[in-house]
Amino acid sequence: MGGVFPGLLLASFFVIYIVVRCALHPSLGPGLSAEERVGWKEKFVSLRAVVLPVLVVVAVLGSIYMGIATPTESAAVGALGALVSAAIYHRLNWPMLKGIALTSLRLTLMVVWILFGAYAFTATYTALGATEVVEQALFLMPGGKWGVLIGMQLTFFVLGCILDPFGIIMITAPIYLPIVTSLGFDPIWYGVLYVMNMEMAYLTPPYGICLFYMKAIVPPSITMTDIYRSVIPFVGLQALGLIIVAIFPQIVLWLPSTMMPAG
Repeated sequence: MGGVFPGLLLASFFVIYIVVRCALHPSLGPGLSAEERVGWKEKFVSLRAVVLPVLVVVAVLGSIYMGIATPTESAAVGALGALVSAAIYHRLNWPMLKGIALTSLRLTLMVVWILFGAYAFTATYTALGATEVVEQALFLMPGGKWGVLIGMQLTFFVLGCILDPFGIIMITAPIYLPIVTSLGFDPIWYGVLYVMNMEMAYLTPPYGICLFYMKAIVPPSITMTDIYRSVIPFVGLQALGLIIVAIFPQIVLWLPSTMMPAG
């Protein structure tokens, strides 16, 4: 819930940037030809394709919001909803289930190895006394607690260029989270800042996963250098959104506060 308004903020930034850029340079976003355009009837009919996916999302989030299931248990709700949707679309078959099982196994094993490495790193890190060194170094940064927060965000940004977000949080959380709570920052707000920072990580080379996705779908004439240049404005907008959310924590905290029980 804390990420709803920051997400809308970033989406608004992207939409405004694209509209203004295309208004100034119409060739960047040409309109559809008359042959490609469809009427309102066709548009409404096409919405049938998203009804079941939306219901799955509502079931997952609704089960959490209503207290029926924990976030982990809601994953099972989502899996069941996906299987039911596949059955309704007549796509539920043994090859698909086998592929899902193998993919889940690979992802689970990958996560286990990341956890293993992160725990080993954290244990060694703590045994060497490096935690106290890092804490002292952060507290010595200029700007007080805000200087510490900025230092953490810069660390996330740099690590996001070379590491997976899951690996980053496993390595940094045992070090940073106690500092965050001791400085009086809200953990929910801090978590959303982390997620926003990792969104930039998906667009920053050399490990930017979204950059490789884009390269896979664009025409061969578009090089990785072109893609690197194209994401610069969006990384800047995400950084701007991160700064705004850091300055105004209520953008994150207001909606979760409405879900908390009184007293």
